[in-house]
Amino acid sequence: MQALYHWDYGADQQYGEVDYNTGTPQLSYWVDYWLGQISPPAAGAQLLRYQSTDDRELETLAVINGDRSVVIMVANHAVNAGGDNNGPGVPRTVQVDVSALGTFSSGSLLLIDKNTSASAGPIEGSMTPAAKVTITLDGYAVDFLTLKP
Repeated sequence: MQALYHWDYGADQQYGEVDYNTGTPQLSYWVDYWLGQISPPAAGAQLLRYQSTDDRELETLAVINGDRSVVIMVANHAVNAGGDNNGPGVPRTVQVDVSALGTFSSGSLLLIDKNTSASAGPIEGSMTPAAKVTITLDGYAVDFLTLKP
């Protein structure tokens, strides 16, 4: 086991999917929601092997779906300072090299960060596929890169 996570559906901002007092979604709800939408388990998804130069402060999940679309999730959990509680995190710029996966006809980025509306959720934006895609994470954040054949 490399990690143990504690989440409650109805709890506070640190551990909850929704606020236990109001039922309003937390940002973690949107991460889990989009994981299920972008790469549903029943769609024949397979994990892709990848190499990273920063596994200490970035988490990466790379999946190829049954329809040959590729989803790469990059999460930034770099801490700004040792005693930082609910701080901003550290900005990161990540270059994702997908050149070995072939070409794609369309793509999108879905960013969830401190600027995302917890009640409305993130807004997916289209992007032009390229062999190398740059993802900018302004502190604690997660970005879903989706590429379609």
